[in-house]
Amino acid sequence: MTSNLRIEQGTEHMAVRPGPGSAAIPEVFRTEVPGAACRVDGAAFRETMASLPTAVSVVTALDADGVPRGLTCSAVCSVSAEPPQILICVNQRNGSLAAIRHSGAFVVNILGAGHSQISNLFASPAAEKFAEVSWHAAPSSGLPVLDESAHAFLDCELTADITAGSHSILVGAVHACGADLDAAHPLLYWRRAYGTWLEDALPGE
Repeated sequence: MTSNLRIEQGTEHMAVRPGPGSAAIPEVFRTEVPGAACRVDGAAFRETMASLPTAVSVVTALDADGVPRGLTCSAVCSVSAEPPQILICVNQRNGSLAAIRHSGAFVVNILGAGHSQISNLFASPAAEKFAEVSWHAAPSSGLPVLDESAHAFLDCELTADITAGSHSILVGAVHACGADLDAAHPLLYWRRAYGTWLEDALPGE
């Protein structure tokens, strides 16, 4: 992050809750979306969704031992502006899900162009993902904000945990956020390849 990072923070302080697993966040709304009969081929669905370009983010939290954990996530979506809320989707087999639930919070680190290696690292099964990654504590939760590779972040309190198929939809109330307004371009993912924003201007501009 650079000195150009603009940070906005709510008035409430969000503390990371102690305790193992779901017991740490008894007030979080939990439910399950009923399954439906599959009407399309799974492979065809994945190929179709690969045609949807997405920004690449790394979601971070701390586990029960205070060790930083994280995963690469492209399923990030704004839910509400009043109050500010976002959602992320995490595979239930991902080990970082337990860390998010333990923390009762998560940070979305939006990656900048040129940091595909960070995305690959946090998408891998590597045990020590933070060994060579510098970070600082988010202003509200104290969870990891990645230095240099993230050009924006959202510091969220976990408010809903919804099981849907193979994934959990996690809703977060945004307690702090920031963006480097002078950052170059975002890291994008499309058809299983990394890219970024094009500089092409409209005719006459």
